[in-house]
Amino acid sequence: MTNIVLAVVMVCSWERFDDAGKIAANGHKFNPSSMTCATWRYPFGTKLHITDSHNHLACDVIVTDRPARQFQNRVDLSPAAFSKLNGLEMGVCEVTVTAQP
Repeated sequence: MTNIVLAVVMVCSWERFDDAGKIAANGHKFNPSSMTCATWRYPFGTKLHITDSHNHLACDVIVTDRPARQFQNRVDLSPAAFSKLNGLEMGVCEVTVTAQP
């Protein structure tokens, strides 16, 4: 039996620094330096591998929060995670998201 890993293409942005210390949806304080993300697609605690679709830089994050309802098809990375893919001045990018076992 083989495991099938599905990759999803999503718009990616980053959570604001001024959210630091606020309680995330999982009940823990948001830390901009952590390798975390907010998304509606995966349950809390899911490990995700995020790859920028254009420059192919990648990072691994854990789902800890939910973005605003109007961004249900987006993944919001912590500033630390987004900076592994692009400069924060970029704002948004297209990424491939793969859930890790």
